[in-house]
Amino acid sequence: MTIIMSLPKSDLKLERLKSKAAIDLLFEKGEILRSKHMMLKYQTLGTNSSFCAGVSVSKRNFKMAVDRNRIKRQLREGLKQTEPQHYFAGNCMLIFTSKKQIDTSMLIKEISLLLAKKQSL
Repeated sequence: MTIIMSLPKSDLKLERLKSKAAIDLLFEKGEILRSKHMMLKYQTLGTNSSFCAGVSVSKRNFKMAVDRNRIKRQLREGLKQTEPQHYFAGNCMLIFTSKKQIDTSMLIKEISLLLAKKQSL
């Protein structure tokens, strides 16, 4: 017998931000929240029923693609592990601004704090 644990459900689900037009609009008209190691650029859309998120790491700070890809994987995992109640109807981009790699648990805490700060606005 298997036991299935259910997570708290939210009407919004996490999707990847892939459209060039949506990314351009986000960078033109979006707002910014900052934390110690990253920046959240977001735009709320009332008609959208999904939470679209993208991640970015600067090539200037991390020359090797291996390091950039590792941090991107950590950021995506951090977004998945945040509570769905922090999601909002709109688009956002997480940009890693630190020059040093940090632990995944620290990234998850910062992502949760940034999304909670956005919810409180």
